[in-house]
Amino acid sequence: MKVLWLASIYPSKLFPYDGDFIQRHARATSLFCEIEVLHVVKDENGIVTQDVKEMVVTNGQLTERIIYYKPIKSSIRFIDRFLSSLKYKRLSRAAVKKYISENGEPAFFHLHMAMKSGLTALWAKRKYNIPYLLTEHWSGYQDEAVPNINDYNFIYHYYWNKIITGAMASTYVSADLQKLIERKYKINYTLVIPNVVNTGVFYPGERTQDDTIRFIHVSTMLYQKNPEAILQALALVKHEFKFEIYFYGLLTAPQVELITRLSLQQQVLLKGEVPQEELAKSIQQCDALILYSRFETFGCVLIEANACGVPVIVSDLDVFHEIVEEGVNGIFAKGEDPEALADKIKEFVAKKNSFNKNSIAATAAEKYNYKKVGQQFFDLYKKILSGTI
Repeated sequence: MKVLWLASIYPSKLFPYDGDFIQRHARATSLFCEIEVLHVVKDENGIVTQDVKEMVVTNGQLTERIIYYKPIKSSIRFIDRFLSSLKYKRLSRAAVKKYISENGEPAFFHLHMAMKSGLTALWAKRKYNIPYLLTEHWSGYQDEAVPNINDYNFIYHYYWNKIITGAMASTYVSADLQKLIERKYKINYTLVIPNVVNTGVFYPGERTQDDTIRFIHVSTMLYQKNPEAILQALALVKHEFKFEIYFYGLLTAPQVELITRLSLQQQVLLKGEVPQEELAKSIQQCDALILYSRFETFGCVLIEANACGVPVIVSDLDVFHEIVEEGVNGIFAKGEDPEALADKIKEFVAKKNSFNKNSIAATAAEKYNYKKVGQQFFDLYKKILSGTI
């Protein structure tokens, strides 16, 4: 069995961490069958190419085909967007035709995130009568999300509806997202298949023993992740105990300024973006990960921390209750309330030794390992091929 994945976002030379959760799904599923990932990415500034460049990497049963294109530019923005869309459409359709010419018509395609690779999936369904499976991760369907699906015009909404309702089956990374999409759209067979954690990278390590409490926050530092509230909470406890927090991600100038204004320069260590191997080593040295998101569809960093045996302090979102059990592998704090988060941080410090590091790691590894999640996708593929879906 060989399956073509149409990925709306995916790691590339331009955006090395964009859609890395889809890449991990691909690696997990490729343990059971051949996977080829197709991703077309706009090279706005001509960093990789001045026209079109295709890069292909094969590792085991996984082939990643990334096509870079530099858009044609005029002095009129809407014309530029139109011309870029045409080039994207031409390149993605040509890549699908090439795949079919080399491998024959597949039984189905696997689409990851509806927009905008879903436009290619719709075209292939119409031209070749090849159905597609959809896996959705995007948080923008949530009313509180920024960006939000409601920010887009009626043309986008028309195609979003066609893509989602046109899938023969859909999988979602959480039950929370599954229920949301089921309420918004008339969809067919649905299933929850969670994100994965690379247990060859994220596993318990020896923590350096000293009297410093170490926290870690890993995110895009955008509105969704609410890093400002974490900083405000830490400012409230900075005289309570000795601590450090590692911030992994790219902070904005106002966020860096906030660190100074709150006099947290000694406690907050800015680490930028790093490969997972380096991140895992840092997590192993921490007592807890803090993720105080305003909205989420999963939260990959939570299972990465748990796989290292590290408990988490999280905002009280419904989706996090699918991953975190209060007092077992983490603690919940009321959202949008730095004082409440500060109280929960103090509560964690008081009882941090009550968390069973080995049990936390074993549970995360058992639920979210590559083989377990990859098998779920493969079982779904077999159901599709057998006609039972």
